[in-house]
Amino acid sequence: MPNLTAKERKRRVPVIELILGVNSQLTALGESRDMLIVLMAIRLGNYQNRPMDVTALAAATSLPRTTVIRHIKALEELDRIKVVNAGRRAIPILIGTDSPLVKGFYKGLEKLVLQASANLSKLDSSPIDTNRKEMLVARQPSRKRDRGQLRE
Repeated sequence: MPNLTAKERKRRVPVIELILGVNSQLTALGESRDMLIVLMAIRLGNYQNRPMDVTALAAATSLPRTTVIRHIKALEELDRIKVVNAGRRAIPILIGTDSPLVKGFYKGLEKLVLQASANLSKLDSSPIDTNRKEMLVARQPSRKRDRGQLRE
């Protein structure tokens, strides 16, 4: 096992669970993972009122431009987006409404993020006994002042 403290291992658990949960949610949609990532980046730009062109989408998704272009064409053929020419730039824009499957996908993602946040928050507020390597109930020690020193 890597040289990690018990606290570091505990903090990684919710993060790993989140990543695996997102992977499961993407798989359940039944489409190409890269195409879904491109579609999410298009959504992000649209939701923020800053639509992205192919170059910006490639940067946002860490995918090659050619892959982004291929997925944009596929999404256009599926009537999920339309491409609008803005001068020399081609901007993919969302069309239609979200299907129940897409709405469920985002609800599932929200639930995963909230759960990971709650678990990380609990870790921040609970001390770990590194000898027993488990969570302890947080308690406030009683402190008394005696000759300028603190005692528990």
